Amino acid sequence: MIQVLIIDDEPEVQDLLSILLRDYPGLEVVGLAPDVDTAIQLTMDKKPDLVLLDIQMPGKDGFTYLEELRSLHLYPGIIFVTAYENYAIQAIRNAAFDYLLKPIRKEELFQSITRYTEFLDRDKQEDISRLIELLKKAKPGRIRLNTRTGYFFVDPLDIMYIEADGNYSHIRLTSGKSEITTMILGNIEKLLEEHSFLRISRSYIINMKYISRVDRRDNICELEHCGVAHRIKFPPKKIRLLEGYF
Repeated sequence: MIQVLIIDDEPEVQDLLSILLRDYPGLEVVGLAPDVDTAIQLTMDKKPDLVLLDIQMPGKDGFTYLEELRSLHLYPGIIFVTAYENYAIQAIRNAAFDYLLKPIRKEELFQSITRYTEFLDRDKQEDISRLIELLKKAKPGRIRLNTRTGYFFVDPLDIMYIEADGNYSHIRLTSGKSEITTMILGNIEKLLEEHSFLRISRSYIINMKYISRVDRRDNICELEHCGVAHRIKFPPKKIRLLEGYF
């Protein structure tokens, strides 16, 4: 019996995976976790054979989970789940891990689990260590943004959204702080081309990683980090562009 832990901050995805996995013989879902801290506790308690792991989650992400696993000397099999391809996908491929793109399809899910069962004898400790090292090398570096008196550096993963203000731009950070840059939104957009950002209007660029809700009726996009949410209005024409990423 393969024991599976599902880690995803979206309840809908947890429910979908749980339902789909009922039809896979010899498999049991032993836990559902919406965040990394809960996932670590369940991993220690349940000792799952296989983890379906969401890459992008508010706060600690899937790769933080891996690092914490390594520190605890826990090495389950891992299948990554992601809403869009990013810098991490090539590292995942190079380290011989499997991944699924949302929306999740039953056939692809079952194929991934079958591939997992065919390689049970792999050294999972070595695999996870190799993946972490590849991710560190592949992870995008900080970008430089100009200010009136000089410049500052910021990791794109720490940016929730950017708001235009004439010839200036306000950078809203996950820490709750804001920075002001003298760079216009168009120039910042170019710096973020390799990252998970989307320009949803003339006034806003958002980090797709932190999207928690989209209201089609009121054309509102909600970004959330550590329980703090920001609601941003976007043009109705942009809704299709936004949905194309999920």
